[in-house]
Amino acid sequence: MTEDIKWLVASDIHFPKHDPRTVELLLKVMKSWQPDAIDLAGDIDDAECTSRWVEGTPAENYSVKSGAQPAKEFLEQIREITKKAEDCHWHGGNHDFYRHKKYLEKNAPNMMDYITPDTLYGLNNSGFIWHDYEKPPVERLGGIYVHHGESISKHSAESVRNDMQNYMVSLIRGHSHRAGAFMVDFPLAGLSLEGYEIGHMTLPEKHTYQTVHNWQQAFLTAHVVDGVAHCSLNLVKDHQTIVDGKLYKA
Repeated sequence: MTEDIKWLVASDIHFPKHDPRTVELLLKVMKSWQPDAIDLAGDIDDAECTSRWVEGTPAENYSVKSGAQPAKEFLEQIREITKKAEDCHWHGGNHDFYRHKKYLEKNAPNMMDYITPDTLYGLNNSGFIWHDYEKPPVERLGGIYVHHGESISKHSAESVRNDMQNYMVSLIRGHSHRAGAFMVDFPLAGLSLEGYEIGHMTLPEKHTYQTVHNWQQAFLTAHVVDGVAHCSLNLVKDHQTIVDGKLYKA
């Protein structure tokens, strides 16, 4: 019998700077498509309140709950609507807990044992496995690895290409807020690699550190058939997307 594992990967929601309609759209897709595996590729929680960019400003006093609480509720929603998804992972980004951790290490090291990814996001209750941003990419399904991403380029798919060359693996990643795919073959080595940047689900205008946002809303779905991952990059246009030939709207 042919095994078909449905896999969904999304990233860069940046609660509370998220696009509510795009998040609604993603949840609609999850509820209807019923993935078996889900990966969140980082920056689900914007974690602005502990960013080095707001130190010494009024924003530094904001509660960590502004991003952590909606992220936690998002995981609870996923668990409620995707009964089949028993293989769920959150790959921390350069925002998320990473920002809180760096802030605590500098300002309140005695709190490190109490503020953790689980206490912030309820990972154990929602069944998500946490992966630290500072760790290498994690091998997931069909020989493809997942990470939030390290390299940043202004050109679509160049960021994932750079990370693929550094690690020499097929890779799905976020971080750049761009959508793109990069393929490369090494015939003499018998190696074929594929990489995907999977866009974002945030509101660009809320990211005021730059005025031009060459960003695309998207996420990735895949059918892993007999151990081979067949990936599709799903662009979100006017809060609509198509997955496996079905149109979804928010």
